Amino acid sequence: MKWFLATFFSVYSLMHLYVFLRLIKPNFSTQKNIAFFVLFCLMVLSPILWRALEAKENGTLTYWVAFLSLLWMGFILYVVFFSLAVDTYRGLVFLSKHLFGINPIPTPSSRLSMYLVLFLSLCVSLYSYYETLHLQVVKVKIETDKIPMKKLRILHISDLHLGPVMREDKINLIREVWEREKPDLIVSTGDLVDGSMERKDNLAHLLASMSAPLGKFAVLGNHEYYRGFEQAVEFTQKAGFILLRGEVRDLGPILVVGVDDDDCRFFNACRGETNEYKLLKSTQRSKFILLLKHKPKIDPASVGLFDLMLSGHTHGGVYKPIGQLILKRLFLTDRGLLRLGSSYIFVSKGVGTGGPPMRLFSPPDVALIDLVKK
Repeated sequence: MKWFLATFFSVYSLMHLYVFLRLIKPNFSTQKNIAFFVLFCLMVLSPILWRALEAKENGTLTYWVAFLSLLWMGFILYVVFFSLAVDTYRGLVFLSKHLFGINPIPTPSSRLSMYLVLFLSLCVSLYSYYETLHLQVVKVKIETDKIPMKKLRILHISDLHLGPVMREDKINLIREVWEREKPDLIVSTGDLVDGSMERKDNLAHLLASMSAPLGKFAVLGNHEYYRGFEQAVEFTQKAGFILLRGEVRDLGPILVVGVDDDDCRFFNACRGETNEYKLLKSTQRSKFILLLKHKPKIDPASVGLFDLMLSGHTHGGVYKPIGQLILKRLFLTDRGLLRLGSSYIFVSKGVGTGGPPMRLFSPPDVALIDLVKK
């Protein structure tokens, strides 16, 4: 965790330094440069401020400090991206002029470049925040001869990241789907919480108000371990979920299997079997087997030993190109339904965000999965 924090603040500081040197310093007076430098220093340190506030109180002040800090984080990411794009353009023009002796396209001035970068960053930031407010309901139908009834409906939620910014509004989006669709089973595939859950019983009670005939089951994600997994476990149970930690539960029509996220090993907090193959190989195959695992990666030997695996973690890349170009190489997929042999895997893009409240072409989702008898 210390290495992660050191890396994060190093990279975050360098991002601000790059923006300061490329956009601010060439275009403003010395006094304004000093003011911007102080502002940038405060914004780099702002995550420490709202984490400290969160430890003492969970009211309006913590929310707004965290919200503005995370919005700024997303905005500065776009500023860096568009600044690099402009610098790349300038570099190509420079090479064209000095290698070939031609300069067929104009080069914007430093001030015009700054205005262009800020305008594009602001527009994309506003859209990215807007996208987080609109929850998609992904509907999936899987035919099977392993259930006794005509249809069994599962509501799959993942990655709420409840904390200083993700609050009642995210839960209410899920409740609207629950009230309308009346699922038979509710499952959560990790990262339900992201921060101190002290004095957040109101969020637990709101989640607990959702029920299902076959129950509510959950597994832990990686973020549950970062701020103390004991409080994360307590909150999840208060929210009405049965935590599956290397366990198999027989619900009658189906079996539900759940394992801890593999980050548990870094905190000496693993419980039960974390390798799904070892858990599944001795499980009866006559019933439909639903596997819950936070990260969408599996032991290849377990393919065919379960019927459906539900996961999250990826957020669809948050920014779609990241999901398409990077996460699909790290995990089974970054989003949606995938079939491997006789086994299906569904990966949710999640409801909340673990960082800036922004998404780009990766809107939040919950899944309604209908198991239909053949």
